Formats: sequence, structure tokens, C-alpha cells
Amino acid sequence: MSRYVLREIERALERPTRRELLEAIRSQPEMVLDPSPAEIIREERDRR
Repeated sequence: MSRYVLREIERALERPTRRELLEAIRSQPEMVLDPSPAEIIREERDRR
């Protein structure tokens, strides 16, 4: 049991914090999708 707990603690410590994750996401360049996902979905629904 103690090995399991230690392994889980180690795994938790290796993961980025929420702040680090948000900073990484914010640092990514903005993507512009053309056509937008909403337009693709709308077109697909209109075909039905």
C-alpha cells in the first residue's frame, strides 16, 4: 500500500499545476480555423 501511495504522490508532483497549464495554453499562438467548426457543423446539419 505504501508503495502505491508514494507512486501516486510522485505522479501528482510531476504534473503541471493549474497555473502552469494555463500559462502554457495562453502562450500558444491563436489559431484561426477557416471554415469555423460552427460553420462545418451547420453545413453538415443542413445536408440532412
